[in-house]
Amino acid sequence: MNNKKTLLVFLSLSIIVVVATFMWLQFQPGYVYRVYVDGEDIGTVADLEEYKSILENLLQAEEASVDLNLDFAQEITAQREFHWSPQANAQQVQGAVEARVSYITVGCALVVNGETLLWTSTEDCAQEVLETVSQYYNTESSACELVSTEIVDDVEIRSEPVLPEDVIDVDTAVALITQGREKVDTYTVSRGDSLWSIARSASISESELREANPSLQKDAVIQPGQKLNLVSEEPQITVKTVEDVHTYESIPFSTSYSNSSNLWYYQSKTEKSGVPGKREVTYRIEYINGVEQDREVLDSQVVSEPVTRIVQRGTSRWPSAATGMFRWPLNSGTITDRFGSSRRGYRHRGVDIGAGYGTNIYAAASGTVVTSSYGSSYGNYVKIDHGNGYSTLYAHASSLLVSAGQRVSKGQVIARVGSTGVSTGNHLHFEVQRRGTPINPLQFFKP
Repeated sequence: MNNKKTLLVFLSLSIIVVVATFMWLQFQPGYVYRVYVDGEDIGTVADLEEYKSILENLLQAEEASVDLNLDFAQEITAQREFHWSPQANAQQVQGAVEARVSYITVGCALVVNGETLLWTSTEDCAQEVLETVSQYYNTESSACELVSTEIVDDVEIRSEPVLPEDVIDVDTAVALITQGREKVDTYTVSRGDSLWSIARSASISESELREANPSLQKDAVIQPGQKLNLVSEEPQITVKTVEDVHTYESIPFSTSYSNSSNLWYYQSKTEKSGVPGKREVTYRIEYINGVEQDREVLDSQVVSEPVTRIVQRGTSRWPSAATGMFRWPLNSGTITDRFGSSRRGYRHRGVDIGAGYGTNIYAAASGTVVTSSYGSSYGNYVKIDHGNGYSTLYAHASSLLVSAGQRVSKGQVIARVGSTGVSTGNHLHFEVQRRGTPINPLQFFKP
């Protein structure tokens, strides 16, 4: 009995060994590693070394192209499995991984007032960006001494995962911060504004103003109350600089006036030219992003005092003597308006001499009366031809005492003062003409 049992056990074991040997020889079972990307089965590799080599090759190739230390953004795992007939395909797994993964790096975020502004590759790069930005607005020169510079905002450098394409170099980061982002304000047009004046006050060009307002045509006329967009660049980090500026300033000279009867009332004459003085000043100026906010005078010393200008102002409204061919047409009165003054869109053609009603008007020189009549503007007037291209005209008379064609002598009474025609009071309008063109009568008289 025992022999039978022993034989039966032996036969069973022999069968198992034979079957196992057959299976081993037939299928060659063994272990493989199944690879997953974010839980997705993408195939098997023969061993862990093959798995690691695939990942390392992909990382190294990508790192060489972006010059950054990278990691995979997805979770990639490998699990060991026993297979009776193991099948491994490293090339398939590598292709599947490459098609499914993206990359991340650990960048240094520049966080300004709680907002991530940009990423650099290293903390040293981030510090270099901040240093460059803080010095960006410095204007230190022989006349300007930097006192201090500081970034006013709350700035933090923080290491965090970031996509490689979001990491920028130092120069790009500085440009991004200093050029800033667009800031759009609205301006309401006021009376007297022009595109040029609006653009200048906003520190932009007229073309930039037009670009921000596409509705403006080339020859557009802006109207009061019209709304315009003003687009400017707003730096993304606030830098405060303080500088001591040494400069020379002009001290304006004053003017001293004196009255002179040797000049006509509308004339002036500089007796002594004024000379500006000069002072040396030191200012302490505070800037925000290069724009002046405040200034304080630290020192001021006068280098040279200004020299006062001395000016004579004329007071004469009556000639003292004749200097040419004419005599003064009145014996009394005063000049009330000069030659060339503005008269509602035209220039005064003569001088006005105020005098009492009926005052005698005398011929300024001998000649022939050309006109003695009434005109809508001149009222009663006389015109005398003196020869050599010269003539005189006497307007607004109350009465005329000569006739056209009559020969008159210098100093002869030809009319009397009045206020006819376009006139606001008793006066004589006296003209001197040369070849029909009015010239200043006072050039023939001394004040």
